[in-house]
Amino acid sequence: MVASKENFFKAHWDWLVALGGVVALGLAAVYMFSAIGQSPEDAEAECRAWMDAELRKAHKGVEAVDLGDLQKVSAQLKTPPQLQAVDAKAKSFLASERRAFCQKGDGSDSKKEACGRPIPADLEVCPFCGMKQHVVKVQVDNDQDGLPNEWEKKYGLNPNDAADADLDKDGDGFTNKEEFEAGTDPTDPKSHPDYIDSLSVAGALQQTFLPFWFQNYTPIPGGHRFTLRQLDQNGQDLSGYNSTWSVKKGDVIGKTGYTVSGFEKKSKLQVIAGSKAGNKKNHDVSELELTRAADGKKIVTVIGVRKVPVETQVELSYDRGKHSWKKTVSTGAEIDLNGEKFRVVSLRAVENGCEVKVENVKTKKQKVIR
Repeated sequence: MVASKENFFKAHWDWLVALGGVVALGLAAVYMFSAIGQSPEDAEAECRAWMDAELRKAHKGVEAVDLGDLQKVSAQLKTPPQLQAVDAKAKSFLASERRAFCQKGDGSDSKKEACGRPIPADLEVCPFCGMKQHVVKVQVDNDQDGLPNEWEKKYGLNPNDAADADLDKDGDGFTNKEEFEAGTDPTDPKSHPDYIDSLSVAGALQQTFLPFWFQNYTPIPGGHRFTLRQLDQNGQDLSGYNSTWSVKKGDVIGKTGYTVSGFEKKSKLQVIAGSKAGNKKNHDVSELELTRAADGKKIVTVIGVRKVPVETQVELSYDRGKHSWKKTVSTGAEIDLNGEKFRVVSLRAVENGCEVKVENVKTKKQKVIR
């Protein structure tokens, strides 16, 4: 019986395969005829409904992100923790000794060969080969106030407190930071930056001139008579009866406040204008001395010169806290800068303003300010 079944499949396998194919075609036909009865619109709607249902199952919404950790880290970055500075020369488990490789330094030992061994970073000469090293000193500033830790410790300041940079430990009118930048001692009121460094020119050079000019002179018994012409504010001659004064030594010149106090007849050999050969002749350069009644100031005016300066002044500004001020000064004036006396030596107009030479009355040290 078994043998007969095997012979049957062997003999009719092709019919069995064909039968399987027919059954598959039948099932396909049944599915096709069932689908033909549905319209395209219904099929599309059914597909959309299915997709919407599936998407709703998968979509659960976006959960809010917890920013707590980020905010905590950001706050720590703004105020990072600080450790007390460790002395580089002292042994400590917190900081190892800084080392560098031996190398050629300033070039004076160019014929030698650097050994390249690790040596302490602050050594100026290698202990192994004797090579001079180029030492760069690193200044540590814990509180970032511009004052190195080493300098703050030296003068009793706190290297972890930035506020002490703007304090004045010795009360000399300069902050600790200003003393550091000037290389002075912040604990000694006699050691401080130069007060002149806080002095500046606040305005342009100001000049006042004589309200008249020396026109000529005439010999008279026992002396001379001088003719003076009055000037307006623009330096032009005024016209009229009262615009000319004829005075002699000792006379008051109108209501100007000036008195004739002296006269010296002078001449000077000068080249004749337009002379190609450079011929010269004597020119009258006689001088008339005037005295201002208000303060006794002496002013010398030369014959023929219309614009004679009387006062040259400038406004100075001093910015040093409670001692700050502005004042107008002239040559020879004395000024007080925090108890130190200075004298104005000279004033000079320059292209962009004015420069003033000031001298320390005690030390005679001079400085030009602008």
